[in-house]
Amino acid sequence: MNKQAGLIKLIVIVIVAIIILSYLGINIQKIAESDAGKANFGYVWGLCQQVGAWLVDLYAKYLAPYLQPILKYLPFNGLK
Repeated sequence: MNKQAGLIKLIVIVIVAIIILSYLGINIQKIAESDAGKANFGYVWGLCQQVGAWLVDLYAKYLAPYLQPILKYLPFNGLK
């Protein structure tokens, strides 16, 4: 139930953000399709991928040996 509430909050935040941007006259489509918009979104996406890869590497190298024995006792049966 908590995950559903978080998803609903996220949807509401996105809708409110779109309404505010529309009220201010900002066209999201034009920004996303512009060369600068594409470059910025590409850059941010690349950063997100690097951070994700770093977190996976951090878990695999350093955290997994310590956390996996503990995680097997959790209700979702640990990470596999």
